[in-house]
Amino acid sequence: MKTMIAASMLLVSSGFAAAADMTAPVREVVEATAANWTEEAFGNEKEVFSEDRLDRVFSVDFAALYREASKNPAYDLPEGETTGFPFDYDPIARGQDGCPFQNIRVEDDGDGQVTALFNNRACMGDDPAYKQDTVLIFHVQEENGRAVIDDIYPVENGQSGQSIKDELKTIAGQ
Repeated sequence: MKTMIAASMLLVSSGFAAAADMTAPVREVVEATAANWTEEAFGNEKEVFSEDRLDRVFSVDFAALYREASKNPAYDLPEGETTGFPFDYDPIARGQDGCPFQNIRVEDDGDGQVTALFNNRACMGDDPAYKQDTVLIFHVQEENGRAVIDDIYPVENGQSGQSIKDELKTIAGQ
């Protein structure tokens, strides 16, 4: 009897331990983006929305929208290519210009919301605006037993901005 109780307690506790880390996909995307904004990466940037990442850390819905939007890239494609980066800016860094990321924090706010904060404007000058954090709210859900990013919302002036998925829908419809 004691063995059965111990075995059932082990099963219950392992179920809790197996819960997906909701911050993991967000941390991977933010850290990959941060790596692209270093001097060492200049000219050797890694694709944050690579096929591998689309399959591993983004939801099926987000990945499908991204792939559809990539048929309408923001810039002219090299000869023979049919898809490209759909944005004309870095949607994680929130711009075309920026600095190496500083003070990256990823916080699980619960209920599938994960907030990423970092400063990527500090090198631009002394203006107080350059000292403020870039803030992104990620909607994370479980799919096939793992945490995946389903949407990303930039925080602008203390308010949630347009979702990246909505942006991708607009781009895909062009």
